[in-house]
Amino acid sequence: MRGIKKILMVVAMSLALTACATTPEGKKLTGQVVGGATGAAVGSLFGNGTGRVVATGAGAVLGTIIGGKVAEQ
Repeated sequence: MRGIKKILMVVAMSLALTACATTPEGKKLTGQVVGGATGAAVGSLFGNGTGRVVATGAGAVLGTIIGGKVAEQ
């Protein structure tokens, strides 16, 4: 339950910080920020020790890529 609250808080903060993006570049950046933060939060729920660090990093990278691609469409 703690992990879900963490994810929701990160997403809400990311949306609040990037809510005014109106240009295509701004929208892509918004998608990347929200995707990266969400991916990192989800990745941090997996593994222990070094595995958790790797999962968090991988989640952040994948989330950034996916978020940017989704926002472009």
